[in-house]
Amino acid sequence: MDLRPLNDLPLLQKAAALAAGAGLELYAVGGCARDWALGRPSADIDFLLSGDAGPVVDGLEAAYGGSRQRFSPFLTVRFFDGQGRRLDFARFRKETYAKPAALPTVTQAASAAEDLKRRDFACNAMAVRLDGPAPYALLDPYKGLDDIKAGLVRVLHEKSFEDDPTRLYRAARFAGRFGWRLADGTLALARAAVAAGAPGLLSRERLRNELVKILKEENPLPALELLKELGALAVIHPAFAFGPAVAAQRGHSARLAAIAALMGAAGDEFLAGLRLSKKETAGLLELAAALRRG
Repeated sequence: MDLRPLNDLPLLQKAAALAAGAGLELYAVGGCARDWALGRPSADIDFLLSGDAGPVVDGLEAAYGGSRQRFSPFLTVRFFDGQGRRLDFARFRKETYAKPAALPTVTQAASAAEDLKRRDFACNAMAVRLDGPAPYALLDPYKGLDDIKAGLVRVLHEKSFEDDPTRLYRAARFAGRFGWRLADGTLALARAAVAAGAPGLLSRERLRNELVKILKEENPLPALELLKELGALAVIHPAFAFGPAVAAQRGHSARLAAIAALMGAAGDEFLAGLRLSKKETAGLLELAAALRRG
């Protein structure tokens, strides 16, 4: 079936023409395909290519201005256009994990379908072909579209949460955002991963980053409720607390301070454990104290 993009068609068509001229396959992949399947425009577009992104990024830079960063170990290029918008380009990849929670070792994959196999959830393991004689054809080898229709978050293999425990927090974030639930098998794997201590293998910075992403959601409470049920919030802090007062705040910083305020005396320790800059931590401590005073 076809899945027509719901935003940025001129950009996508320009990138497709550049890829075709370089003899490359080009896909829009991941969250943007999921959002389009939901009937929503997508602010973030990630590109997947059969080879090096250089020729495509060269053409986009000539057309739109901007700059790039290359992350060679991960086979990716990050492009910022003249207005500062970020676009990520990756060639077909596969991953191996030396140990649980380690960053992956990335090597080239043979096809887009092989690349999709390494994704976090089936709903994000879809790609829309942008070049070629049949543009907008949907590549969905792991039935992500079926999960979207059913409102499910489903991992692609049994070691998914073991390989990357941040997926526990991402699963909760997507379930909370869309009003979905974890598929039965995925829920069982999530509970087993938490019971085995997988989230505790993550660095404090990676845990913090996942928490911040959740707090940037329009309503973070459903995701936090799911993580509480799983026992995954205690890893961030044993006294972690949340409620309507957190969702009432605007912005993730104010929400962090609201969490600290609800935690009482433990709140200062929680904020210090986030490993933010001294300036950021001091500002959050001050705001949390003000919230406690009412």
